[in-house]
Amino acid sequence: MKKYIVLLLVAFLAVIFAIPIFFTFIYSFKNFEKGFKELLSNCFPFYTAFWNSVIYTSIILIFQILIIIPTAFAFMELKTKLVNFIFVFYMILMMMPLQVTILPTYIGLRDLNLLDTRYSIIIPMIFSPMYVVLMRQYLNNINTSIIDALRLETNSIIHIITSGVIPQVKPCILATTILSISESWNILEQPMLFIKDEKLMPLTVFIHNIQNYGHEITIASSVISIIPMIIAYNFFKDYLVKQIITGETYE
Repeated sequence: MKKYIVLLLVAFLAVIFAIPIFFTFIYSFKNFEKGFKELLSNCFPFYTAFWNSVIYTSIILIFQILIIIPTAFAFMELKTKLVNFIFVFYMILMMMPLQVTILPTYIGLRDLNLLDTRYSIIIPMIFSPMYVVLMRQYLNNINTSIIDALRLETNSIIHIITSGVIPQVKPCILATTILSISESWNILEQPMLFIKDEKLMPLTVFIHNIQNYGHEITIASSVISIIPMIIAYNFFKDYLVKQIITGETYE
């Protein structure tokens, strides 16, 4: 009985969250001529903003994965007081709201002359502490005997990570990928504060500036911005279910 109540509650919450998205799709297609047609044929800033979002999201995701795994592995292997202190500091940074960290980030970017450049968006996102903490916690559950066996064969940290760590943390990598794509794609405050050049603005800022465009165009662009998130979720969904819930491999 308790199981059905939980399922009913989850289904109810899912419907509540889905209602705004459903009506956004309905309204956008109901006003197709004024929305999608005008957006795709006459609103050229949309294309610049869209591809900016693609560039930001892709670069941030690639470099995050390259940084997260070795950093988390280092936290697992180097068991010293200093390393433990740094990891606790990472956790504190992870829990801090954006409003607390935005000013130090702005000052740092200003001193490095990176404001009003793509780097002002990419670099702070690449070194986000949340994903390092998530990966480090997941590493607590891996089979360390595989890593010990690899140490007998090679001294290469890269080989140990690629052959012994990455195959065991694929579910966490995929979960991190989905979270990273969602966070990077929906970034709004940072570009509005760090960038003045409209040619560098992502799609979220384009949608935010509703006063510059018609209501129909904004709704149509909102629908288009949702589609990559749906594609990303469906692309990784089956793998995550098999790995995390059932423990099966997925070819």
